[in-house]
Amino acid sequence: MAVADTGIGIEPAAMEKILQPFGQADSSLTRSFEGAGLGLPLVKSMIEMHGGRLVLDSTPGAGTRVAIILPASRLVPPHSPA
Repeated sequence: MAVADTGIGIEPAAMEKILQPFGQADSSLTRSFEGAGLGLPLVKSMIEMHGGRLVLDSTPGAGTRVAIILPASRLVPPHSPA
């Protein structure tokens, strides 16, 4: 599963930082965007608990794509109507 946006993007130097709890790309007191810096670290931890991985691809000024890759053994087959 993947989600993409056309937002501000993430600088390459900040990629590792934003995957750490409370890590933010912009930690200045005058930053433009809110958040505690927990969303991506929590998602990454939950995916890794299921044997998967989180893949980030971002271009500053162009947007970000976040992909979740799970092993087939963790997927639930579609429900068949009775």
